[in-house]
Amino acid sequence: MPLSLDDLRKTTSAGRRGQPRRISPTLIDTAPERELAADFCRYFAELSEANRRQRDFSEQYLTERAGGDFKLARGLISAMLGFYGWDSESFQERLTPAQYEQLQSLGLTNSSVLRLALYSYISTAPRAGFVGKAGRAEALELFAAGVGLEPALVEEMLFLDNEENALLRLRKRQDGQSFRPPTAQEVIRRYNRMAIETLLYNSSEVIFGFGTLLPGALVKRIGYFSKELHIPYDLDYNSAGEIQLRLYGPVQAFGSPTRHGDRLARLTFLTLALANRSPGGDTGLAENFSVPVNTVLVASQAKGTAKKPTAVSPVLSALAQVHLRDKVYFFDVASVAEYLARPDEKIEEVVLTPSAEDTDNAEIHESGEVYTVARQFDRVAYYKQKETARRDFDSSIEARFHAEFSALAREGHTAGWQIEREPEAIALPAQHLLFVPDFALQRGSTRVWLEIIGFWTADYRQRKLEKLEKLKAHGEYKLLLAVDTSLQADFQEGPPGQKRPAPFPTIFYKNELRATDVIALLGREYDDQAGRLQQVTQAGQNLFNDQLAVRGFLPEDELYRLLKAYNKNELMIALEKLSPAGSYIDGYGLCSSIYLQAAGAALEDALKDGLRLSFEQICQALAAAGLEYNSGRLEALLMALPVVTIVRPSLFEVYVQAANLPVELPELAVVGKTRKSRR
Repeated sequence: MPLSLDDLRKTTSAGRRGQPRRISPTLIDTAPERELAADFCRYFAELSEANRRQRDFSEQYLTERAGGDFKLARGLISAMLGFYGWDSESFQERLTPAQYEQLQSLGLTNSSVLRLALYSYISTAPRAGFVGKAGRAEALELFAAGVGLEPALVEEMLFLDNEENALLRLRKRQDGQSFRPPTAQEVIRRYNRMAIETLLYNSSEVIFGFGTLLPGALVKRIGYFSKELHIPYDLDYNSAGEIQLRLYGPVQAFGSPTRHGDRLARLTFLTLALANRSPGGDTGLAENFSVPVNTVLVASQAKGTAKKPTAVSPVLSALAQVHLRDKVYFFDVASVAEYLARPDEKIEEVVLTPSAEDTDNAEIHESGEVYTVARQFDRVAYYKQKETARRDFDSSIEARFHAEFSALAREGHTAGWQIEREPEAIALPAQHLLFVPDFALQRGSTRVWLEIIGFWTADYRQRKLEKLEKLKAHGEYKLLLAVDTSLQADFQEGPPGQKRPAPFPTIFYKNELRATDVIALLGREYDDQAGRLQQVTQAGQNLFNDQLAVRGFLPEDELYRLLKAYNKNELMIALEKLSPAGSYIDGYGLCSSIYLQAAGAALEDALKDGLRLSFEQICQALAAAGLEYNSGRLEALLMALPVVTIVRPSLFEVYVQAANLPVELPELAVVGKTRKSRR
């Protein structure tokens, strides 16, 4: 948590001659202040070891130790309370085992219950609910005798849960063990982070400068944490041609500067930590752009404030816009980045864990029966894989869409379109535009970007629309938009009473984006069938017929490739335009007349003397005749040959015989006559 604004030591400069106001926190960085932090550590450790209570804690003493600087003292106290806490002492801890057992037998296990019992005792006759000052000692003594404790001890236990009676203790881990006492350096680090967080807590946005190269992996992780923390972000170019990352805080997203400022501070810390782990801009591992970017600039920094960034981090500058008491200040976060982002900074992930109901999945229980699964289900690996897949996408909608589209592509149902996750960014430095689409869809030389737009703030959607309008004006990029139905008015309505078209072809979805809908939109907007058919020239037809004459057979999948067709309709149109010297067999391929005659003769020879052939024997006969064949579609060829017949005596048996032989069907066994048939 940040410090109170009244406790924050800070330095401000008034803006003069058009210069903006600047602000920076005063951090602990001197030898006397480090010694003071060590003194605070000793004071807290002594109180904790001596089991001193909150009434014994003296803020005045610590302020005097800080030379009267109450802001520094209160800030260090806040930092120390990150390691220590005030905990109420329990009855079991305060009493002996025998005393606690006595109270437990009476149901008096905490101060609240004990007070209620005393009030009930006072409310009984002859006191009638009130005891004066003179009779207090006697009433307390009688009540203490009833519970088996001394009156003084009972009076202490009545108010053991009061705030002033809380004990100073080290905080505990999740396993119940206490943390070790902090060192002075750890307290200083926490104080400095809290001071910086206080300014970020009151910021409307933080702007990072990355020069002209930006690691793609960094953008991916920032996008993930942005969605997790509900903080909008944007990438663009500034007037100097540098890439900027903007994190929009609560003023932009929610109104009040302090309502969700902790999330902006958290994402700022994570961005700096992630940048320290990312390769720098000169390593060659930066994000690829769709146009060359050759501007080489250095981030501008205020004189004497910013420290030179490390060679590891690609962050060249970081500036926060802070709102304090109706005034706007600018805070150079890069100047204090060393206090925030270490290479070993812990980055907490939101990890999915198995539910309590997910017990032993090695067995399936159904209708009282137990069936053992051959391979035991690894819950840990499953949730790890699920969490990894979730972090790869900015939202669950994107993850489901990518999985569905990829599955359809593997089955060949996407009309040749292939999906690509995290494609190259679209960079237009002259228009100060940097656009990172969610997906790219590729078919042949045609590349279409897909942007999925869900619910964000009105300002964020307006900035998105401005970027899309710039891309549309540029005219070189093909783009599809998938927009949540709740935002349909933003993308289709202009001034009052007027309609405006969306910048790019748009599909509106609700709750889930279907891959089939996107494929249909691609077919309507970016179909290049006419251009591909024009490439099938007379020269191509001659080459096509030459291959057919030599081989005698062209499989169907090869026809799709040769004719640049992506579905059956396109294939039939291309074949009709070519008019090849052969016969097309649906599902099998294109066969010359010589090939069909040779195949028929080979099978006639194999079927002499009334033999029956299995499909495997037919393949052997065609191979012996030197013919190429498609074993997976062999039935389509056999149906086109008049000399053979396919016979299916049952669901589990199939064979081929000569066409001139009668088909022998199995006899149906009569089990018995029914009552109705006898009548």
